[in-house]
Amino acid sequence: MLKYWLIILIALPWKLPARNISKDILCLAPIVTIAENQNNICFGTAVTIHATVINDGTNGVYNWKMNNLYVAASSIPDFNFAGFHDGDIVICEYTCHTSCGGDTTVISNGVTIHVFNDVIPLVTVSNDDPLICEGNLTTFTATSFYGTETPFYQWTVNDLPVGSNSPVYTTATITNGARIKCVLTISSPSCPGTSSSASSQLTIYVYPLIHPAIDIKPSKTDICRGETVTFIATANGGPSPSLAWEVNGVPNGVIAGSFITNTLQDGDIISCTVTVEQDSRCNTTTTVASNKVVIHVKDYADPSVTIAAPVLEACPGKSLTFTATSQNGGITEYYLWHVNGHNIYPSGQTFVYDKFVNGDKVSCTLFTDIPGCPLSANVLSNIKEVMIKDTPVIDFAPPEITIIAGEQAQLNALVTGRLAWHVWNPATSLINPQSLTPSTIPLLNDTLFNLAVANVEGCTASKDLPVKVLHKFYMPTAFTPNSDGLNDVFRIPAGSSLVLGSFSVFSRWGNLVFTTTNIKKGWDGKIFGEPADNGIYVYLVKGIFNNKEVVVKGTVSLLR
Repeated sequence: MLKYWLIILIALPWKLPARNISKDILCLAPIVTIAENQNNICFGTAVTIHATVINDGTNGVYNWKMNNLYVAASSIPDFNFAGFHDGDIVICEYTCHTSCGGDTTVISNGVTIHVFNDVIPLVTVSNDDPLICEGNLTTFTATSFYGTETPFYQWTVNDLPVGSNSPVYTTATITNGARIKCVLTISSPSCPGTSSSASSQLTIYVYPLIHPAIDIKPSKTDICRGETVTFIATANGGPSPSLAWEVNGVPNGVIAGSFITNTLQDGDIISCTVTVEQDSRCNTTTTVASNKVVIHVKDYADPSVTIAAPVLEACPGKSLTFTATSQNGGITEYYLWHVNGHNIYPSGQTFVYDKFVNGDKVSCTLFTDIPGCPLSANVLSNIKEVMIKDTPVIDFAPPEITIIAGEQAQLNALVTGRLAWHVWNPATSLINPQSLTPSTIPLLNDTLFNLAVANVEGCTASKDLPVKVLHKFYMPTAFTPNSDGLNDVFRIPAGSSLVLGSFSVFSRWGNLVFTTTNIKKGWDGKIFGEPADNGIYVYLVKGIFNNKEVVVKGTVSLLR
């Protein structure tokens, strides 16, 4: 700095006043330099940095900056600090009042501090799979930073030490909610006895597996053949375990919580297997077998029943009798009879039935208790087929005959099959009753004829043939409505074969005095409840006679 001032003085004209030159030469700016008392230190070592000032003024202030940030100000030229980090740079800004009469600030050189073990350790714990299933092998990894220092790893599970000095911890026994923690401690060979540490912790979820168990219990183990046994399974296998039953180790297809059977044999072994599908995220299946139950079966002689009948042939409507005979039955026996598989009631050891048709098949089921066993059995008998003979069928042509009173009727009977005999009744009203087509004698009244026949197989039949006799009607010419009980009403005579349409009576002037459609009613000789005058009255009858419409008109005399 001084040489520059000398150069300036040499270059100035000599005409300048000598007073100014001496003043500028004496007014020199301060110079500040700093130096540390030690460097290449361990973290936490105190370092003193001393400032030396040349051309010092008055009222000097030392402003210390570290990494361009002000950290201290003092009138003392020393800066003491024990928290340096590797690479920190310290400078000093010095301010004083110079002899030239003004405040001046100058900046020192920089001092770079080197710290051997200035490393802040970092560690983060993670596992290789966010899905941890109970019993699965799981690896936890510590991702760390420790510079050039020497690391040491300490793993804990729920605050209990595990693992070894390794950034990896592997286990298959982790449980739900466990706290996995890793503490990283580092040390420096250049700074013995010093260390720093960091830690990271995970609280994990472990999907629990179901550990199933199953036990089966029978309703009984000593049974009779055919006796029903119920097996109940009690399983610990989550909300919906799958159960599969086995008989003698072979699955029988039953997958329910119970197994009911009546087909067990002596020595059969019953077991059940429970299968649990774990959480689908873990994709595991667990199967456990139950205890085994041995069944002891008591044998017995099978009951049986046989049916028989004296005859298996009959005419329609005739009864056949069947009898059931049992073998090896118990104290109580009940017989249920069947015709073509349909139950017939009531039932007993003897079965009498009259509604058979040809080809009907008869059988019987025996219900009985088993001697020495608390159960019943039902067995089906043999089958007997019945034969129902043909019966004669009678038809009349025509099926109903109508004649006029005093005429004869022709009867025509048509009968199927070969006849052994036939009988007409009443035979006295027929001219030739030995024929199937006889003629009647002249008939005056309705007559019901019956034909009875028998075929060569011994089956009979009968049928009625009505013959209706029509009577012409004749109206009376006078009546006497005097309440003497004789001829008091004018009416159509009883026994007439007329189908009445209407019966009306008119006065001689044509006024209607009576009308009816009921053939049993007549005129009592009154008009509006008052006796009518004697005289001639006109009647009109309309109707059907012998299937023809008839109109009859005439007069009647009213006499009192």
